[in-house]
Amino acid sequence: MKRFLLLALLVAGCATTQSLPSEDRSRTYSLDYDLVFDATVQALAEEGFAIIDAEKDEGIINTDYRAEGAIFAFLSGGPTRMKVSALITRADNGVHVLLNFDLQDANPSVESGNLYNARTMSPRRARRFYREIFGDIEELLFI
Repeated sequence: MKRFLLLALLVAGCATTQSLPSEDRSRTYSLDYDLVFDATVQALAEEGFAIIDAEKDEGIINTDYRAEGAIFAFLSGGPTRMKVSALITRADNGVHVLLNFDLQDANPSVESGNLYNARTMSPRRARRFYREIFGDIEELLFI
């Protein structure tokens, strides 16, 4: 039971933008699966995210953390980093892309053992990040 609770807390701690409705975090394209997958990988790379896992057969893309700008550091009181995961699936009406962002702030308390803490983005700011990435994907898809 303790392991289950710990796992639930860890998963919840990483879910910094998943409270948004899936409509804000996903898009469906009536295009070829390979084209959409490749455009998603390229868009994330062009945004400065290092791709650490791109499994086309499974539809999974994971990035490494990217250091965020000075405004995040100023607002949070220290360095901030973000990573993105994408799940791309074939659907009856096209290819479905679901993105998730994980935003973390540096932890000033070394005693906790965590170097970074999950941070919740405001819904407004999170929507802006999703729109930006989906805009990049759609530009590559010529939509």
